[in-house]
Amino acid sequence: MNEEVQKLVDSGKLQGRYGDALSALDVGVYCLHKSWGVGKVASWDLLGDRIYLDFEGKPNHGMKLEFAAKSLKPISEDHILAKRLEKLEELQQLAVDDPVTLMQEVVSCYNNSMLLDQVEEVLKGTVVSDEKYRTWWDNAKKKMRQNRLFVVPSKRNVPLELRPSDLNIEDGLLEDFNNARELKAKVAAVDAIVKDLEQIENAVDKLRPVVESINEAASKSQRLQTAAAIELIAARERLQEAVPDLAEGLDKPAISEIVIENESNLRDIIGQLPAAGQRRIYEAFEPAFGDRWSEVLFGLINVVNLRGVGDVARLAIDREKGQELEDFLKLGIQQRSLSTEVLAWICKERRRLAESVFGPELASAAINALERDHYDDDAKKSNKLQDILMADSLLVSDLLEEASRNQIRMFDRRLKNTPAIEDLSRNSLLARVIKAHPDIQQMVTGEAGDDEILDEGLIVSWDSIEKRKAQLEDIIKNKIPENTKEISVAASYGDLRENFEFKAAKDQQAVLMRQKDDLEMEINAARGTDFADADASKVGVGTVVTIKEGSSKSETYSILGAWDTDLDQGIISYLSATGKALSGHKEGDEVEIHADGDGPSRTVKIEKIGAYAK
Repeated sequence: MNEEVQKLVDSGKLQGRYGDALSALDVGVYCLHKSWGVGKVASWDLLGDRIYLDFEGKPNHGMKLEFAAKSLKPISEDHILAKRLEKLEELQQLAVDDPVTLMQEVVSCYNNSMLLDQVEEVLKGTVVSDEKYRTWWDNAKKKMRQNRLFVVPSKRNVPLELRPSDLNIEDGLLEDFNNARELKAKVAAVDAIVKDLEQIENAVDKLRPVVESINEAASKSQRLQTAAAIELIAARERLQEAVPDLAEGLDKPAISEIVIENESNLRDIIGQLPAAGQRRIYEAFEPAFGDRWSEVLFGLINVVNLRGVGDVARLAIDREKGQELEDFLKLGIQQRSLSTEVLAWICKERRRLAESVFGPELASAAINALERDHYDDDAKKSNKLQDILMADSLLVSDLLEEASRNQIRMFDRRLKNTPAIEDLSRNSLLARVIKAHPDIQQMVTGEAGDDEILDEGLIVSWDSIEKRKAQLEDIIKNKIPENTKEISVAASYGDLRENFEFKAAKDQQAVLMRQKDDLEMEINAARGTDFADADASKVGVGTVVTIKEGSSKSETYSILGAWDTDLDQGIISYLSATGKALSGHKEGDEVEIHADGDGPSRTVKIEKIGAYAK
């Protein structure tokens, strides 16, 4: 006991039981307080019944001697908290340069075992800033998992452990696997074994029990934890590829067997698998499904992520299903049924694997997919397709390189009106269109007249345009929001694998989005007219023509716009078979026409042509 402290005890000014504790708090000693954290003893004032400490953010703080003796716990100058108080900048730099060494120092100060909440309490907001901590920790965790000295938990309520530095690597690898209780932890342990396989002597003998344990765990869990069981079997296959003799007699259960049993649930199973582990399940489709393996695989392409789409495509090409994949993707673009992840892959691979399906039609399909995700509450907030559109400065110009003027105009209008892209991003994309196609700048900025930009458009009446606009508005403002609510309600019923209400609502969503897309395309391509300036010298749009076949009764038709057909009123579209056959002919001409485009022909004579009057 300190001599001066002993005098206080002898005089009755300090209880004897606190004498040793206070003596341990000599000047320069580091200590901990449960509320104020780490501090360093700065000075004593025994006569004034005070001890003064420099805490983090609380310098020269005075405490009564007895209270200090009761509440302060001395720590060594090598303790991570003492270093944090005195050498914070050094620790901050170590966190950047060598996070593994920093974590060795941290965990060793807590008996080689710490919960992740404790780690966060030591480092977050001091050694590593609050805003950078999550990213830093994810990086540190990956590096620790690659270091045999650490046992990194998958749950926060399981401690992070530091092994003795003299631990035999072989023993550590096998110990990790044997101690792993969860399937994902077993997968990580197996992958660690594969990585450090050269550290294991007599690998076949020592790893055979590991493979047997894997098979037993996968068999027991394949019904309740199907995706995790597949991951574990895939890890076993990687181990068996590294040590071929381990495959003999130890290849059951197989992923293909699980795939066959769970064909109806494959969408959910694949969604639970990590991107890096999905290729194994795709490779199992051929032994599982035989000749229809590619059909099943392509049917799942819309539920996988960007990396998964690439794996599916490369597998199809490697196994001579490239043409089948191309046909599938082309149809999906036409039907607007591909996910944003698939479209993003096509954009990324436009000069390589997806070159044959990349083209102007993809532009409208992309906007449609972005809007579908925008209205879908279940869609991921991050969107790879939108990220690629913004990050790839050449993508928009490549999309429209072979586009017609109407396709460019349509893309422009859809960009301007879509709620799925923010204003700043939209303006950036429009600027790229203008930069790549300066000849259509007036069209994009709205300065060109209708005759300039609609030279390839459909000719329609103003009434028919308004009807289609009303249909489009009803879909956007009423039907799509109602469908979104139906999807949310159906999803709340649970178990999406057998949730028929959810499936029906999602199918209806696809129908509505396709209808919306088709209407927008039609309206954007339309050229409105009142037929007032029709040229009655020959048959054309806006004319009334009377025809006669032999001695039959005369027939009169009004040839109007693409959407104006009304046979009861004698109105036909200029795009109909009869309208096309008569177009350009004059009074007295004989014309051969087909009643329905490819039916039996008949020859008629044009008796009279006049201008249409509403």
